[in-house]
Amino acid sequence: MPACPSVQTRNTFKAFKPLSRSRQIARSSSDSEIRISTPVKIEAVLFDLDGTLLDFEGGSHDALNKVLEPYNSTGKAQLTWEMHGTIVGRRASEWSSEILEQCGISPDTLAPEKYVEMYLEKMPEYYPSMPLMPGALDLVKNLKAAGYKVAVASSSERASIEKKLKFHPELLELMDIVQPGDDPEIKAGKPAPDIFLAAAAKLGVKPENCLVFEDSPFGLQGAKAGNMYCCSIPDSRMPIADPMRFGASDFLLNSMEEFSMEYIAKV
Repeated sequence: MPACPSVQTRNTFKAFKPLSRSRQIARSSSDSEIRISTPVKIEAVLFDLDGTLLDFEGGSHDALNKVLEPYNSTGKAQLTWEMHGTIVGRRASEWSSEILEQCGISPDTLAPEKYVEMYLEKMPEYYPSMPLMPGALDLVKNLKAAGYKVAVASSSERASIEKKLKFHPELLELMDIVQPGDDPEIKAGKPAPDIFLAAAAKLGVKPENCLVFEDSPFGLQGAKAGNMYCCSIPDSRMPIADPMRFGASDFLLNSMEEFSMEYIAKV
């Protein structure tokens, strides 16, 4: 497995350019950490979609709560950001029952499958206004221009991914493949490595020659379980953004705008 050096190095190769003042999400002002001493040798870059390429979680948070409103007579059926942080990167079939249980809603009142169905019906209202994350499009363009393979590797269903990326055709056209979480070969969602391994196989690239971009600890765990490098960009709105939860990352950044092409090299 690609290993992090025992000593962390910060801004090893050269200073980062200042962050854009116009980025859509205010992230932590903590120092970025570059935990490698030489450029990592890779052939492909795999991107999580929701919260990594696409500013998804704000709309998702709102939709998840709006579906719960009719069941909120006690005032306790409220999804907090702490609760939201536990579902990022996971498949809906895995987290829906957990959320309802924490909100005190029994399966007889609202079945987990129905909750997911209502949520998915609500989400398309948000897609047209969801921006790409700062630096995402430029980074993908730079990777393609440099000859790297690029892919979306998401826990979302294919139909959902297509609906979201319909509003970002320039990004979609740059992708070599899109690997969804509902393909038959995906036996388990993140933190299992299935999605990343399937994407690497379709690209014809060895797992150890892949770099994954992720926003959640579950995605990071999946990348490492798949023997891949990982660049983590946590969402500061969530408690899971605590850097301690991203200790296995090879890069820990505030934004893709901070990533330098000098950090990677072709195999």
